[in-house]
Amino acid sequence: MSLAPPLPPGDARRLGQVERFDTLKARNARLAVGEPVTVKVRRFARDSGADLQQFEVPYQRAMRVLDALNWIAENAAPDLAFRWFCGSKMCGTCAVRMNGREVLACWEAVEPVMTLEPLRNLPVIRDLLVDRAPFERKVASFAPWIERTEPYAGFPEPLSHKDMKNASKALDCIGCMACYSACPVIGLGDLTRFAGPAPLVQLGQTALDPRNDPAKVARALAETDIFSCVSCYKCEEVCPAGIPIVTRVIEPLKARAAVLVPAMAKHAQVLRRIVAARGRVDPGALVLGVQGLGALRNLPRLLRMLVRGKINPVRTLLGFKTAAAAAAKRLLR
Repeated sequence: MSLAPPLPPGDARRLGQVERFDTLKARNARLAVGEPVTVKVRRFARDSGADLQQFEVPYQRAMRVLDALNWIAENAAPDLAFRWFCGSKMCGTCAVRMNGREVLACWEAVEPVMTLEPLRNLPVIRDLLVDRAPFERKVASFAPWIERTEPYAGFPEPLSHKDMKNASKALDCIGCMACYSACPVIGLGDLTRFAGPAPLVQLGQTALDPRNDPAKVARALAETDIFSCVSCYKCEEVCPAGIPIVTRVIEPLKARAAVLVPAMAKHAQVLRRIVAARGRVDPGALVLGVQGLGALRNLPRLLRMLVRGKINPVRTLLGFKTAAAAAAKRLLR
């Protein structure tokens, strides 16, 4: 029985691929030149709905998903709609879902059997082609440029790594929308006003820049509903540019919002106060702190939480503390 090759240091994001023998090298070794690659494409048109159409594509050495799509368009279905420009991981326009995960068609090796679908959470124009207008309108509404409150300091402008470390990571974005498709909160539809990871990365390029006017940043952050992010890291998992979207963009933007627009961070601030005071999370105190007496309007839900042991009114009212309270207060001061 063969073992997976050791993981290179610092490449933990690829651990699952190594364990499943799903690395680029392993995938390119599975097929011989000329063997058929089964490609099922989600065909979609406004007048006929969506349906899967299957194609058999002859494998070529180091074949990419984009190569398979181009072969289909040239030899089997000239009306197949998909988008790409650079073909070299620069423009971000060729993103699709392959076997349930978001990939760049120009950068992803083919698999023996593939199901290709358009990105989620965006209107489908036709086949694999999605409408990017909602993303572009959202980004434009943030006015993503720098407005200075102080005069230009001269050239070269003194900017430290500490000042720019988060904004510089956001600048790596290629606008592929893979993270937007993978985000489960966007999939909730009208239940939330969450802007989504891709617009937030675009906003982070200027909102995390220390030269930007704080009042302008506050206006933009107020439109993001950023605290609806559940930090599930799905966006980071699929980002082809390797941007740590949650840790280096969304979380710093949340911290900025907590300072500039405190009303947005009510849940986070209440949670922080509770942990600092009691050394633990008290769900009952959290509900009361965020919703106040308005929480009583949903008695059935409160009763379910009580029956399942989620809340303990006695411990909440008595302000029960744990032995970690002093350490928590010191850390969160």
